[in-house]
Amino acid sequence: MSHQEVKLTVKQVQRYETVQAALEGRLGTAQAAAALRLSVRQVQRLKRRVEAAGPVGVVHGNTGREPPNKTPPALRDEVLALATARYVQFNFSHLADTLAEDHHLIVSDETLRRWLRPMGHGTAVRRAKVHRRRRTRRPREGELLFLDGSPHPWFGEGHPPVCLLLSSDDATGKPLWGKFQPTEDRDGCFEVSFRVFSKFGLPGGFYLDCGSQFITTRHGGLHVKQGPQTEPTHFQKAMEALGIELLFAHSPQARGRGERLNGSFQGRLVAELAVRGITDCAAATRYLNETFIPRYARRFAKPPASVVAAWRPVPEGIELRRVLAARHARTVANDNTVRLDGIIYQLYPPARCHHLVRAKVEAQRRFDGTVRFFHPEHGYLRAEALPRQETPS
Repeated sequence: MSHQEVKLTVKQVQRYETVQAALEGRLGTAQAAAALRLSVRQVQRLKRRVEAAGPVGVVHGNTGREPPNKTPPALRDEVLALATARYVQFNFSHLADTLAEDHHLIVSDETLRRWLRPMGHGTAVRRAKVHRRRRTRRPREGELLFLDGSPHPWFGEGHPPVCLLLSSDDATGKPLWGKFQPTEDRDGCFEVSFRVFSKFGLPGGFYLDCGSQFITTRHGGLHVKQGPQTEPTHFQKAMEALGIELLFAHSPQARGRGERLNGSFQGRLVAELAVRGITDCAAATRYLNETFIPRYARRFAKPPASVVAAWRPVPEGIELRRVLAARHARTVANDNTVRLDGIIYQLYPPARCHHLVRAKVEAQRRFDGTVRFFHPEHGYLRAEALPRQETPS
């Protein structure tokens, strides 16, 4: 019987010689199976193939054939073109998600890593993680939220840093609503809270850092125990009025999940904003809440331990815009004026009231920059800011 000539590898030569020894009786089938680390049945099949085809019988039938699941060259070229031009800043997992959702190109992150690592993509050195004890997630969605500001060059290195104010849920890791603005401040935190409460309801509590918009830094600083003589911040007053507990962390590590979410956003969101040419806070806020957060939540949010959510409906009669504001008690002067933050406001009495002199009113500076005056009996009052008068020299 003429056998086809074939060039064997070293491993295939060793396999052929072992099978040939079994055919000639120099090795038992069981011994050959042990030497080749195969089953007895596999060795029996190899013996029949070698008897029929000679040395080529030890060559696997798929040798030289392209695997059916091999990535088409055109798809690989398209992915590499996108990865090296449009999505240079994307990590492998982010790139796989974006290619699937935006371009309908299905490539695993491991395949992308194999293709792109030799080209220098994604070779940044990561710092070693420090072991810390993990805090158990709250079991119910809405039971505990994070609210934090993350200053970062979100629009690229050529643009000044801005702050992303973001609220997220501890139980699910889901981002809820965020806003870009120049710096972190009280009004921004009030607006993020307003958006979250309006959409989901009132949470059980917030886990916050010790920023001055959250807790007073007077009377000796942050590390002095807050006592009954300490004036609460407007944020504390608002949350107390809504029955929302405030927990304060004295290190970033204590709020690790919120910090890690900010880090993940810095990796993914910066790249997406750059791809779309977004370089201003208003446009970035729209893209964040309309596109990025829903997509991120679908991809990474975890199911809560309990199916019963902890969100509470806003009580009837509660006006969130009024509660989520800097509220000051004021007494109306003899000329029906009130001073707030150095500005004098002329108040106009309602039709059924001749004047407001000596009346107690609440001055509200709201997160949208407007100022409102509320009287407990007459409700909101019409008011006008008077022009500043120059001091005579």
